[in-house]
Amino acid sequence: MEKKQITIIGAEVDDLLMCKYYLSKGFEPIVFEFESHIGGVWAKTLKDIRLQIPKTMYQFYDYPWPASITEYLPTQQETIDYIHSYVKHFQLMPHINFCSRVKGISYDEPSSDSRVI
Repeated sequence: MEKKQITIIGAEVDDLLMCKYYLSKGFEPIVFEFESHIGGVWAKTLKDIRLQIPKTMYQFYDYPWPASITEYLPTQQETIDYIHSYVKHFQLMPHINFCSRVKGISYDEPSSDSRVI
């Protein structure tokens, strides 16, 4: 059976979670990211910015912060590194198309073999 494709627009933290989730459900996700990198605002913010909540409240549910990050509020670079390590660990990078502008979308009615997740 052919895997069904699903499109995700953006490669921010929530989009990366969706990509991993849909992979686990047997879909073939395609992520379109306008920029040349992942991480959304974390990739663009000032270098001296830190998380504003404890790192335990800002982590992937299935991928804890590495033990080497001992700060309560990790730095911008530590956060970016953590996001990148998540993508690498779950092999999400092959599903991300960088420098891709989405110019429009359309909706097709569900077919009779569609399923709700």
